[in-house]
Amino acid sequence: MNKLLNIKELETENKKLKNEIEKLRFYVSLPSYEKRAIFEVYTRFASNSLSPITLTDDSEKVLYANPAFCKLLDYKPEEIISKNLRQFTNRVEFSNYQMNTYLRKKGIAGLYNSILIKRNNDEIHVQLSASPVFNDSGKLICIMTICTDLSLFYNKEIVKSHNIRKVF
Repeated sequence: MNKLLNIKELETENKKLKNEIEKLRFYVSLPSYEKRAIFEVYTRFASNSLSPITLTDDSEKVLYANPAFCKLLDYKPEEIISKNLRQFTNRVEFSNYQMNTYLRKKGIAGLYNSILIKRNNDEIHVQLSASPVFNDSGKLICIMTICTDLSLFYNKEIVKSHNIRKVF
């Protein structure tokens, strides 16, 4: 009786494994599997980072925003993802984003200062470190941008009260 139970357990486990293998085969066979796999690696990295990070596409649409970025702008992730960056900055800064996206498409990483706009319309001075992410074929997967909040350095009252020297 014990052997029969073990065989039934093994058969059940075998069916589960076969189903999982079929799901995996289907997933791998879908177009742009490589893109999804690379994107998954970057989102997992970014989700655990304390620094605000976004992943955007080549038309400045937000593909992913980590919790730190959402907190910085005071939005929920679903309020940021799939939105265009123009919704989180002013017109002049957005034109800079477009120019910088052009450079990322060419494979050039960049570090520059910018302004983001929070939910309450307060401006946040940030430094952006943006890098293109390519697949093995040289196709752009996304642009990863790490933000550093510079508000402390731009707010003279805080700088004065904390005896902080401006480094800019």
